[in-house]
Amino acid sequence: MKSFKGIYFGKLAALMLTGFLSTQVFAQAFPSKPIKIIAPFSSGGSVDLMARYICLSFTKSFGQECVVENKAGAGGIIGMSAMLAAPADGHTLAMMPSNLSIIPSLYNKVPYDTLKDVAPIALVSSTPLMIGTHPSVPAKSFQELISYIQQSKGKVSFTACGSASPQHLAGEMLGTIASLNWTHIPYKGCADAMVSVISGDIPVWFSNYTHFAPQIKAGKLKGFAMLGANRTSFAPEFPTVSESGFPGFEASVWYGLVGSSKIPASVISRLNEEVNKALNSPDMKEKLRQGEYEPIGGSTQKFGDVIKSDLIKFEAVIKKASLKIE
Repeated sequence: MKSFKGIYFGKLAALMLTGFLSTQVFAQAFPSKPIKIIAPFSSGGSVDLMARYICLSFTKSFGQECVVENKAGAGGIIGMSAMLAAPADGHTLAMMPSNLSIIPSLYNKVPYDTLKDVAPIALVSSTPLMIGTHPSVPAKSFQELISYIQQSKGKVSFTACGSASPQHLAGEMLGTIASLNWTHIPYKGCADAMVSVISGDIPVWFSNYTHFAPQIKAGKLKGFAMLGANRTSFAPEFPTVSESGFPGFEASVWYGLVGSSKIPASVISRLNEEVNKALNSPDMKEKLRQGEYEPIGGSTQKFGDVIKSDLIKFEAVIKKASLKIE
């Protein structure tokens, strides 16, 4: 006669096995319908582009249609809220830039908790940021540019790609560590800011290197330094801010695929696997390189760590610059 303990553990083992098999079956059955990737910004931009690249790959690998839906507004909050309101089965996802880690400290009211409600799936890519100026600025090196700004005693201003954008916060970070008494002049986006710098209205600009490249070649802008941790292969001739007198300085824009934290772990794992597979394909690498984006990939843990560290970094910058949106 079997003991009560033996019967109990036998049933427990059976239940655990059933649960494991159910999870495996669920993962294998995914996706069971079209996948939607929400791009919480306007069509035609970098976020939209990354979403479309991954969507195209998903359509090929999963054999299910994948569509991109643009839901712009509130720095990404509207699109993220729409994604989190959808059934948490992995069929509705979102492509987010570094703004994901900026939103919690910038907005007084955010309808979700980034760490509790959002599941990191995979980092997709990053793009190097640069500091540059109008050609009339007399500096010939990054060190000379810093000296020029310091000696101007508040007369030099800078612009970026919109208030509280990663580019703007990079400027605030540099201003803090280099003791620069300067003012940020806000524009709606990178394009408007670039026009103001090329016209000579504002001398200094922080933006993606891809925005600078053609203007530097045409002689309309001057480039001084890259803001990433290391020199970029796209323009190795430009030094980093870190190697130019400010060790440890690092700022870049990343793009990553996220979902609801309620999505089954097996589905998150499957999605991560497919994103990494796509990023390792020669076709995807070439597409990203043509746009001056670096493929990243890696585990969900790696992405989660980046989100957490950036939350801390951006919170300090936003507090120091007294930035807040109601």
